[in-house]
Amino acid sequence: LAISGQVTPSSASNHKPTLAQIEAAKKAELAKKKIAEEALKKLARAKGNLKLLSNIADQAQKKYTAAKADLLVATRELNSANESYLSAVAEVSATHREIGKLAAHAYINGGGITDLESILSSSGPQEVIDNLSTLENLGTGNKTSLKRFKAAEDVAQRAKVIAEEAKEKQALVTVRVAAAKKEDELIFGLGWRI
Repeated sequence: LAISGQVTPSSASNHKPTLAQIEAAKKAELAKKKIAEEALKKLARAKGNLKLLSNIADQAQKKYTAAKADLLVATRELNSANESYLSAVAEVSATHREIGKLAAHAYINGGGITDLESILSSSGPQEVIDNLSTLENLGTGNKTSLKRFKAAEDVAQRAKVIAEEAKEKQALVTVRVAAAKKEDELIFGLGWRI
């Protein structure tokens, strides 16, 4: 069974567009071109905004990283200052104990031995010389202990001031780190939205 059919020329278009159709097609093309140009402009703005946001994010990240490094340095300085302060306080305490022992020893042995009492209570010239020598040695030892105590107190006071300054610096740097971190999180939290 064979079907035979002919293709008629009526399905082929020999129709010429009218002037109105040509004008309508031109307007449609112009509208499409205008939409494409607007889309290109939006894309260019978006690229510019993305580049700007990328730069801002990079700066925020650098600021945060620098602040973290500053915090690490400040923390090390604080720890070092605290160690110096504790060492100085220990030295003051040790010297204070030594002075306490000297005071207790002086109290037990009669406390206020003067040069005159030493001479009057001596049984002979050798004992006078021995007593004066002992008094001189005690005086030198007491003077040395008091000088060490005063020096240790001065060192402890300076160490305390340095430790307080380091603590304040660490607090300021901690605030900077928190601000930089918040800025960094805010920028990255935007998801690059414009």
